[in-house]
Amino acid sequence: MSGLNGLFGIGSNALATFQRALSVTGQNIANVSTPGYSRQEITLSESLPENGQPGQIGTGVTATEIRRSVDSFVERQLLSSNERVGQFGASQKALSQIQLVFNDANDQGIAAGLNEFFKAWQDVATNPADLTARTVLLTKADGLTKLLNQADAQLSAQRTSLDGQVQSSINDVNALASKIADLNSQIKLTEISGQHANDLRDQRGRFLNDLAGLVEISSIEDATGQVTVFVGIGQVLVAEKTAYTLTGVANVANNGLLDVRYDGGTGPNTDITSAISGGRLKGLIDARDTTAAGLQTSLNTLTSQLVSQVNTQHRLGYGLDGSTTQDFFTASGTAAGTISLALTDRQKIAASSTAAGVPGNNVNALALSNLQTASVAGLGNTTFQGYYSAMAGSFGATLQGATRDLQGQEILHDQLLAHRAEVSGVSMDEELINLLKYQRAFEAASKLITTSDEMLQTILTLKR
Repeated sequence: MSGLNGLFGIGSNALATFQRALSVTGQNIANVSTPGYSRQEITLSESLPENGQPGQIGTGVTATEIRRSVDSFVERQLLSSNERVGQFGASQKALSQIQLVFNDANDQGIAAGLNEFFKAWQDVATNPADLTARTVLLTKADGLTKLLNQADAQLSAQRTSLDGQVQSSINDVNALASKIADLNSQIKLTEISGQHANDLRDQRGRFLNDLAGLVEISSIEDATGQVTVFVGIGQVLVAEKTAYTLTGVANVANNGLLDVRYDGGTGPNTDITSAISGGRLKGLIDARDTTAAGLQTSLNTLTSQLVSQVNTQHRLGYGLDGSTTQDFFTASGTAAGTISLALTDRQKIAASSTAAGVPGNNVNALALSNLQTASVAGLGNTTFQGYYSAMAGSFGATLQGATRDLQGQEILHDQLLAHRAEVSGVSMDEELINLLKYQRAFEAASKLITTSDEMLQTILTLKR
């Protein structure tokens, strides 16, 4: 192709090429605010020249490819960061809810209840025969048991709520795995023909990041552009166009709460609960089975020791009616959840050390009052209030640590997003410059065709 035909061809190719370039620029501008979108770049190169005299003659310009602008290292770092943000976010939110159980504001919590209970024993010791003081003691004791019952019930409710969130997260994992597998198939079909599946890859990247926010994953990409995704200790969640599933299975040994199991399609399911080391599932499981369960255990230890110490001492005394060997509290199983008063008759409160009815005998009431400051071996040689304060303080430190972890990771995540934006984000200034550049090039190519046509018309006129 040479001469005027060559000019027409060069102009035509240039029009088509710069039209594609304008389309790419328009795509970038349209997706400037689309999360996870990677800026697309068109690569232009010279068309193959033709041999001629006095030398080769160029045939114009062609678009060789349209490729995403991505940094694979940054993308991998973002996956890891999403795992930690998901984990720390779920943990911090769960712990903030659990904190409400131990809210001792306005002197209405367990710490205040313990103090009022032992103070009521002191008041009985001051006047053992005062029926009003005895009534107040029963009221304060009943209030303390209800605080302990409520705390245990709230912790159980928190664990149940977290369990529901575990199941919801499992469902989300399975849905994302299915979408990634479907995109694998589409990307393979697109790229096997030599095209770059830019938009499909962006979409899959968003799903992978969403998945990483739920559970720690690792992935590898094969030569066809398909990714294999692993969870747990190497279980395959996605392989080419196939997605496997996670399931929640009730664990009787853990109060019927869910274990996370992997279903590989063949053979028995595999328990991967303990192998989940990142993502929202990790944060939820840790809050459910470590923090909340640990607090319940500590609360039960406190309650069982309170029941044991108070009952042991109370059984040594005598009531106003001469009764003795009476338990003050009763509890079974999960002590905090079942503790209640064993007696409701104020006459049977064993304040005296003798049944002789000596007026003012308060020996046993004093002994019970002194339990407030006694070191209890079953509590690690600390007092009841000291044990509770340490338990609440330890939890508070855990919550503060979770908050710091989340805040620190969010800062790092924002930095990674900023880095990604530098590489893959759309700059409106750059795109507008490209828009003008390609528009001018398109106009010039159009002018080339117009000029070629005018030259052809001139030649045709000469021949007439």
